[in-house]
Amino acid sequence: MSAVAARFDLVSVRALVVHAVVDDWNDPENIARSLTHATTLVKKAAALLEEKLDIKPNTLRVTLPPTPLDGGSAAKVLSEAVHRAGLDEDVYYGLLRIDASVASPESVVEVLRLGARTFASIATPVTSESAVRILYEVAKADPLMAARFAVSIPGFVESPYFPAGASLSSVTGLSASLLYPKLLENRSSIYAGFDDLDDVAIELEDVLSSIAESLGIEYRGLDLSFSPWMEESVARILEEYSGKRVYELGVAPLIMEIEELIDDICSDLDCIGFNQVMLPVAEDNLLKQRVAEGKLTLYKLAHLMYTCISGLDMIVVSEKDWTPELAKALIQETVAAASIKGKPLGIRIIVANAEPGAWIDLGYFEHTPVIRVDS
Repeated sequence: MSAVAARFDLVSVRALVVHAVVDDWNDPENIARSLTHATTLVKKAAALLEEKLDIKPNTLRVTLPPTPLDGGSAAKVLSEAVHRAGLDEDVYYGLLRIDASVASPESVVEVLRLGARTFASIATPVTSESAVRILYEVAKADPLMAARFAVSIPGFVESPYFPAGASLSSVTGLSASLLYPKLLENRSSIYAGFDDLDDVAIELEDVLSSIAESLGIEYRGLDLSFSPWMEESVARILEEYSGKRVYELGVAPLIMEIEELIDDICSDLDCIGFNQVMLPVAEDNLLKQRVAEGKLTLYKLAHLMYTCISGLDMIVVSEKDWTPELAKALIQETVAAASIKGKPLGIRIIVANAEPGAWIDLGYFEHTPVIRVDS
């Protein structure tokens, strides 16, 4: 058994993604063919990965490039393309990637209504009126819909992570992300866990490169962001190695250290996307607990962006706190943090008719507490 296969009880492929191309955005039939072809490719890639390493990806995804159309035109052509191609029930689709300046809340919602596995994102380098309006309106449209929408700052990012991840190449490509909190638990040091991650990533890259070549597409790379999924908690690792609660002073230096370790691994690999620590509240059970306790607030998460974490992700805000002014402030903070860090950041906010501290049902993301906004 190979080194990577032996460790895949501790590491899994979180997402296997085909980055599609669109030759003619005005032709729904061309977009439909791209979606169908990319769907076939990602399912073939998954089968080959299972054959070669006995690894079954957690999710399969297809993402499109940014559209040059305005929001209304893009929503119309994507709707027709989806009607022609159909959407595979085993695949998630990043359909709308659009500049905030030409989009609207209505066009984003129209695309998100095409199916429960469709995703959309807008990109903006500044705190524009359009970006604020879209974030404000989509966040409060419907909780499960808002979970499939992100603001990408300062621009589009090529990554397997949804909702933001786009296709930014002129040729079809393959990428993947990993889920690895269990690899770092109860180790002699954080470095021992990342040494093992390095071995896993190197061997996985070799296999994915060969799969991409056999399919006649480009190997795009890995996004080695440190992300959670429920009991596989990033927050637990941060608290274990820092000796602090995730909301306390002294945690940010550890997060910075982890991001430096990720950068070190990426110096020898093809990495794309965020490659940062991710703290999506609705996807991490310990983060949920800390929010429910009232100690981890939106204010504290926002200020972690300046040194670490990849944005404000899967955060549920009370309807009584959600205002255009708050939406604007969150974009302003993220624009500033992205400039300081020199890395892409994202925003994904969900608005609920509930008080801070209350729990709401987010379906696939299970029950999640509403966050306090203030410090």
